[in-house]
Amino acid sequence: MNHVKTHTADKAPAGFALIASISIMVLLVMIALGMLSLSTVELRSSKRDDAKIEAQANARMALMIALAELQKAAGPDQRVTAVADILSEDTIKEPQTGRSRWMGVWNTTDYDPSQPDTKEFDRWLVSSNDQNGLTSESAAKNLVLSDELTIFQGADAANSVTVDKVAVAGGAYAYWVEDEGVKADLAWNEGEYGTDDAERKQAARLGSAPGVDYEVFAGPFTGKVDYPLEKGSDNTWLDNLAKASSPADMPLVLSDTKHHRDWLKSHRHDMTLRSRGVMADVKNGGLRRDLSLAFEMDGEKDILSLTEQPDLFN
Repeated sequence: MNHVKTHTADKAPAGFALIASISIMVLLVMIALGMLSLSTVELRSSKRDDAKIEAQANARMALMIALAELQKAAGPDQRVTAVADILSEDTIKEPQTGRSRWMGVWNTTDYDPSQPDTKEFDRWLVSSNDQNGLTSESAAKNLVLSDELTIFQGADAANSVTVDKVAVAGGAYAYWVEDEGVKADLAWNEGEYGTDDAERKQAARLGSAPGVDYEVFAGPFTGKVDYPLEKGSDNTWLDNLAKASSPADMPLVLSDTKHHRDWLKSHRHDMTLRSRGVMADVKNGGLRRDLSLAFEMDGEKDILSLTEQPDLFN
């Protein structure tokens, strides 16, 4: 009897297709979860970006409104400004806590020096949900803030500033205009003069406003002030002070950042850098005559005004 041998092809191990399918499914699930997580992160990032853009837009709008109100109220020559604590001696109008640094504008068109209270009040330059209420001098005490916001956190409640938060579509804005004119200007304003310019240097000193006593501000000035003040090796901090663009930079450029945040809070309302002003005649309008020119003249005819007397200052 003949036997016929047959050979069958090798079969794949049992269950291989199932394992491969499960592995592919796991891989697909992982990819799906990764894509889902990525989309969630992108969505959150997009929402954060939208909120940031909206907040920046509201901040720009607040700045534009503040500038517009400042220009409208204080733009004319016959205007003066002061902060609300000027009313502190008047118990009827004494400002509330958080409002003593509000800046007010007064109209001096009909001002009578013999009667100081004849100045007409214009408005307080802060944000409010009651714009008409800001036109009253007593608003610093009596105005009701419907959505109060501490826009500046001072060293204590008395030096903090609170204003109204004004709601707009999708957010809110607030602003407070500071009065830089009531602060001490810490910028060093003496020019650069050579060894042959002693007379010009002296004339400039006589014709400029007196400088401040830096030492009274302590903080980064402690132990560094040596009078008379002169730029140079003995007062290198004066050179460094010129690098500061705002009081917030001062502790950094003066190499003293210890407790500088508390120091800045304590002196925010007392100091500024590079304060600017216009020599306006707040009684009659126009500009005042700059008397500091007297130190630059030698008695010759004033070429700026040929109709005046030759010896205008001499």
